[in-house]
Amino acid sequence: MIVTIKIGGAVVDKETENLVTDLKNLSKEHKIIIVHGGGPQINEIAQKLGKEPKFVTSPSGFKSRFTDKETRDISVMAMAGKVNKSIVTLLRKNQIPAIGLTGLDGKTLIAERKDKIISVENGRKRVLRGDYSGKITETNGTLLSLLLENAYVPVVAPIGISYDYELVNLDGDRTAAHIAKAVNADIFISVTDVPGLIINGELVKSLSKKEAEEIIKKVGGGMRKKIFAALEALNLGIKSVVICSSIEKNPISSAFTLKTGTVIK
Repeated sequence: MIVTIKIGGAVVDKETENLVTDLKNLSKEHKIIIVHGGGPQINEIAQKLGKEPKFVTSPSGFKSRFTDKETRDISVMAMAGKVNKSIVTLLRKNQIPAIGLTGLDGKTLIAERKDKIISVENGRKRVLRGDYSGKITETNGTLLSLLLENAYVPVVAPIGISYDYELVNLDGDRTAAHIAKAVNADIFISVTDVPGLIINGELVKSLSKKEAEEIIKKVGGGMRKKIFAALEALNLGIKSVVICSSIEKNPISSAFTLKTGTVIK
């Protein structure tokens, strides 16, 4: 089976021994592709360079980073450089045949650059121009499939290329959904630092697509983005999505067998 795994930036710098051991075991029987984030690392590098991170809220309530050209360049440094190569090094150290790349390589992820975005500030809409984030419009799974067929584990940073051949910053969760489609993954597992969707202090173990569409209106923060990406993956034809925690025992294989986390089908 083909398994697409999204690892959040907040997970990357934490204790990963259990996660990596589980990945090693799972990769012996299944084809695995990893997509990672890097928000905390972008913030860290930006602040060291004297660039204060700026976040905006869309009219639909999603919070995102305003990515001007300088922030775009910092994002590439952080994700395609520091985070991606740190993950590849860790996997290689554990005899997992990882290869690091971005959506730019092989024109894997083609995106429409947003250029301008609408932000809501103090109840008023404001147009911000000069943004270098993108919305994925095309995927090409040829390179990734070639790597998978040759027993490699691709590790993909969410950087794409626009129709004008500009590098654009992409949302990590939505990138993972599109990567899953590009390689015809059987399951999409989103690994984060919480057990899954929590409602009234309780873990929601399973949701239908219709239930997820309703519940997304009631949750906020990073979990809202993850459910949105899960719905996007389902709409793209992925059969199952699991949102789970990296600190569970055997986190990936447990999610793979639908024993932990929140399962959306």
